[in-house]
Amino acid sequence: MSADAEGNDIGAVGVPITGFAAVQLTGGPTYLTPQAGGTLPISAPSGYVKVGLFKVDGGPQEGGDAGDPIEFFQQGYKLAGDDQPNIQINLAQFDATVRRLITGKTPDANGMIVITGLTPDNAFPLLVVTKYKNKATRVRNGLARISAVEADQETRGEAQGRATTFEWIWDETVGGFYREWLIAPTAATAKTSWAVTVSGSPTGGTFTLTLNGVATPPLAFDANAAAVTAALNGLSGVTGISGITSSGTSPIAVTLPTAAILAASHSLTGGTTPAVAVA
Repeated sequence: MSADAEGNDIGAVGVPITGFAAVQLTGGPTYLTPQAGGTLPISAPSGYVKVGLFKVDGGPQEGGDAGDPIEFFQQGYKLAGDDQPNIQINLAQFDATVRRLITGKTPDANGMIVITGLTPDNAFPLLVVTKYKNKATRVRNGLARISAVEADQETRGEAQGRATTFEWIWDETVGGFYREWLIAPTAATAKTSWAVTVSGSPTGGTFTLTLNGVATPPLAFDANAAAVTAALNGLSGVTGISGITSSGTSPIAVTLPTAAILAASHSLTGGTTPAVAVA
């Protein structure tokens, strides 16, 4: 959809539907290259780990402090203050990765850590990806530190979140606080019938299918039609598409109840130039 005479374009409205955040807690900092950050699907660089689920109302929220402006004796002259952008995410998962992230500590053999402060004193690369209903994707990647962690009250029967504020750090490798990409909605044609073909005789690894911009969990290199069906229908809570069926082998014929866009990515191994394609 294009803008109307008033310049209004409802297709350009950002309605978040899913996304993820990942951090690199070990090794030297690595970042998405300009090309990788602007190419779908977005894959976290080697060494990054995802921080899991967010609360439904706890997706990435940007903020920051522009700092106090520097004023001069002569009226009307000012210099901008010292910018400090940040992004807050309300983390719902509380596992080993998140625990290490928000405390900066690695548990001992008994699972114990000793808390010596409210926030860890370390910096790490952060990757934040948001996917929108209009099939656009926004990507942010840079160096960050945690400036605050505020845990929800423990309430019976409710998901407890930890509102974690990541403060972006200026990094010369990045060229600023962070790199940002906005990938426009794909121009691929939506249709109801797709063929998924795994080629090259892989002997290991996985592949992922993406339905209207929402990725399935990894599928085994030899996944059959039933596995593909289950994975795609498992996205119905986000995509709103259910009743998907699949049949056959190499290719697997996928039938959708409504027109949609199907894409694929892979990390297949073995065989001869293994790949997965949808058409």
